[in-house]
Amino acid sequence: MSISTDDLTGTPEQVDEYDEMINNLDEIIELGLHKLTGKGRISSNETKERVRTEYMKRVEQAIRAKREVVKDRRLQEMGRTLEALQESDEFDL
Repeated sequence: MSISTDDLTGTPEQVDEYDEMINNLDEIIELGLHKLTGKGRISSNETKERVRTEYMKRVEQAIRAKREVVKDRRLQEMGRTLEALQESDEFDL
């Protein structure tokens, strides 16, 4: 996996990396939901609604990202299982 200044390419080599990404996204989602539903220190009602809207957007983005990471992890696991089956010569694929 490589990270450049513009984008993220490739996939993690180890399941631990997926778990770390999922844990980070869970923290972002939890914090965002707390800020979204909690009583913040924002004095102006106008500002409060704008800030909550931004938190709502960020939580939504984190949830979508988590879905993609989980899907990628499952696909990688299925790919490894398929490779193991092909190498075992038990099945003619």
